[in-house]
Amino acid sequence: MNIDTMLSQILYCLSGFLFGIFASRYSVISWRTLASRPPLLQCAPYVLFIIAAFTLFPFWLITRTEAGGFIYYATLLFFFTKGYRADKKG
Repeated sequence: MNIDTMLSQILYCLSGFLFGIFASRYSVISWRTLASRPPLLQCAPYVLFIIAAFTLFPFWLITRTEAGGFIYYATLLFFFTKGYRADKKG
């Protein structure tokens, strides 16, 4: 393994972590908005964001690097469940 490959893997893992934090925060906001049962046309962007955050973007990232995709999913699920529980408490 050369230094270029190692550095690119580190950067992909870092980007997976940062994108995971961003996606988890806005996924919790989207979930909270959907739970308030808005009209159908207003909830479309929130549904699209959740679909993109949990399926489209991870599949795209996994085609680049498996480590970045794994870090993204782990970060997304950890912070989403943490935010969901905190939002549910009050």
